[in-house]
Amino acid sequence: MNFLLRPLAPLLLISALLLTGCSSAQQDMLYQKTIAMGRQLADTEVRTMNAGDVDMRYLERPGDGPAVLLVHGFSANKDTWLKFVKEFPAPYHLIIPDLAGHGETPAPESGDYNLVRQAERLHSLMNNIGISQFHIAGNSMGGAISAIYATRYPQQVQSLILIDAAGVDAPHKSEYMQALDEGRNPLIASDENSFETRWDMIMSQPPLLPWPLRPAVVRETIAREQINRDIFADMLATREELAAADFEQQLTARVTMPVLIVWGKEDRVLDVSAAAVFKEKLPQADVKIYPGIGHVPMIEIPEKTASLISTFIATAG
Repeated sequence: MNFLLRPLAPLLLISALLLTGCSSAQQDMLYQKTIAMGRQLADTEVRTMNAGDVDMRYLERPGDGPAVLLVHGFSANKDTWLKFVKEFPAPYHLIIPDLAGHGETPAPESGDYNLVRQAERLHSLMNNIGISQFHIAGNSMGGAISAIYATRYPQQVQSLILIDAAGVDAPHKSEYMQALDEGRNPLIASDENSFETRWDMIMSQPPLLPWPLRPAVVRETIAREQINRDIFADMLATREELAAADFEQQLTARVTMPVLIVWGKEDRVLDVSAAAVFKEKLPQADVKIYPGIGHVPMIEIPEKTASLISTFIATAG
């Protein structure tokens, strides 16, 4: 899902007033132009690079400072990071990909969305871009992929930042996990009502998304229903695979670089108690819990999250 930059709010409200009654096509066009403006304000450019079995689309913000790879979560895409990137200081060199099957990166012919495979694709991407060492930050599913990457390619990872990350079992079940136990998946929208449920579950402090942009986002999200179900099925399979391979032990043994754990205390998707599990496995980690924040701190409080993470990276070396 794309999230909009707060500085665009006045423009969006004016546009909404001017375009009352506009068609779906006009709504979609305005939405795409808003995203393009957001990318421009964040000083990013869209690029394409081969990543093994897919040509991966990614945003890049050039810089002569340390490189940082930003990995989005399930059913999200590279534009999830725009508000955060706009607040992230120069001269960091930022790489922000669409994972396979997300955003503008096509589904692989294999239909394989295993999280280990997604980490391998990121490895190919960074090698082909020509970046040998970098910091990696991931949210939700992207956090699990980032942690997997750090266990498989630790020599490349200068620091690991986990933002409300999947990958370990929380001692206390979240509202979302309870819904899964009941056979429901609130993160997959099939109609407008389930979109609103999803939106509310993900964020405690959502960004402004005024009409006529909201209908465009709703349509885009619903259109992804089937591929999201396919991706989620592979996520569950990966979870079993990681458990069989004792992934938590791998974290302790292989992830020796500096680690930052960031969590929203009001996360309804992945309970905040998971942060303590990551801390137990990664005792060197710093931990920051934000009260009143949900599953995506980099969207809900981009200024604070960008400041926290950039300061951490600067001290991590």
